[in-house]
Amino acid sequence: LLKALRMPRVNLLIADDVGLGKTVEAGLILTELLLRRRIQRVLVLTPASLRLQWRDEMWDKFSLPFDLVDRGETHALRRRLGMDANPWRSFSRIIASYHYLRQDDVLEEFLSTCRTEGSPHLPWDLLIVDECHNLMPSAFGDDSDLCRMLRLLTPQFEHRLFLSATPHNGHTRCFTGLLEILDPVRFSQTSDLRPAEKERVQQVVIRRLKREINARTNPPRFCHRHAPRALPLQLSAKEIALSDAFD
Repeated sequence: LLKALRMPRVNLLIADDVGLGKTVEAGLILTELLLRRRIQRVLVLTPASLRLQWRDEMWDKFSLPFDLVDRGETHALRRRLGMDANPWRSFSRIIASYHYLRQDDVLEEFLSTCRTEGSPHLPWDLLIVDECHNLMPSAFGDDSDLCRMLRLLTPQFEHRLFLSATPHNGHTRCFTGLLEILDPVRFSQTSDLRPAEKERVQQVVIRRLKREINARTNPPRFCHRHAPRALPLQLSAKEIALSDAFD
């Protein structure tokens, strides 16, 4: 939160370990930016299975109401307000699935609300992308539809928060491509991070691990992970025969 508040434009990749509270961290930043009146319009993109969890967390922990936008909600809105009603214009705090938003007609409807000719302000204030590794650029070949959608969305937002417990898939080109989408001023997609770029990574990436939390708490809050070891299995004659028959 303190790191975000020191930034004139909040561009952060929160990459804490699973279970360390990335959603709560994003909620803290979101709430403080709202209180300081630095933001108004917020879009949270998540996997479809996490939409309700995000809505409940934002309400239970921060008393922030969010609207879910999907096909059903769009049809209900148009029954109330008319066929021209656009949910992306009607609501100011939205949670949506990125698989829903990537559909051509839905994406076009969203982008139509972003066309503000002559305005010095961006149409949206804060974009939060949960499980952002699902939208990461490809290491080889063409990018996915989700990645292309994210590239279209991010220029419409003043502030960006990306969340992922697994931000690096082993391909530097994918990781730097994700950072470029997050902050194109600091980063460009490359297959080799130079020392100056590695220093800039520290400016926008926050990563804490469970072992770091355990080192500061007594008793430790999380279990210690042991190295895997082989367990020898003794197969009966029938099991060996079955395995041979299956092969």
